[in-house]
Amino acid sequence: MVEINWQSRAISRKKKTSVTDCALVTCFAVTLLLIFLFYHFVDIPVAIFCKQLDQNILNVFEWITMFGISTWYLVTSLFLFAIFHFYLKNRINANRALFIFLAVALSGIVANLVKLTFARYRPKLFFDKGLYGFGFFNVGYENNSFPSGHVVTIFSLAAAMSLFWPKYRVYFFVVAFAVALSRIVLTSHFVSDVIAGAFIGALTVLLLKKYIPDRFSTQEKPAEDSLLK
Repeated sequence: MVEINWQSRAISRKKKTSVTDCALVTCFAVTLLLIFLFYHFVDIPVAIFCKQLDQNILNVFEWITMFGISTWYLVTSLFLFAIFHFYLKNRINANRALFIFLAVALSGIVANLVKLTFARYRPKLFFDKGLYGFGFFNVGYENNSFPSGHVVTIFSLAAAMSLFWPKYRVYFFVVAFAVALSRIVLTSHFVSDVIAGAFIGALTVLLLKKYIPDRFSTQEKPAEDSLLK
């Protein structure tokens, strides 16, 4: 009886993994298609429209865009991890803080590698010099538009926090979408850069959750489930 139970659980887990893998592949394909379509038909018209917006609107989005700066989240999550793990001995919250740190840090590393590889010209170069496209393996602020680092950060944060506090996920993603919109409105990025950033941020969290299963549950669990044990 125990053996049958174990086997059925194993089969169920495999099926779940298979469905998740299919969903990830589908999301990846859809994201690539969206990036392709927006790159060719949407990015430039939207950038031109945003360039003409009133300064008062831009000032609001200048404030919103600051929520996409990764330094704040990296330092805060690492600090909270240290407090919960070493001082309060709260392994659940320590794990959550560590997960958020890893999500933001790893997604940021991936984003920087992609930026360096594609070296896409920012909208500024389009407006100043008429450059549009990819430089490939060029460095510098004006050559690292793809993907948006701010969007990678805020979407990895929103996705990670949604795992632990699901009833607030709408609020987390409202903030994430506001930051994403700010990068477009301020002509810091094209729309396709933002789409890529959102995908990388969310995907990093899903992969972390998949490959360290049961370590960062949204439910309170006994200490033996802790990654830090």
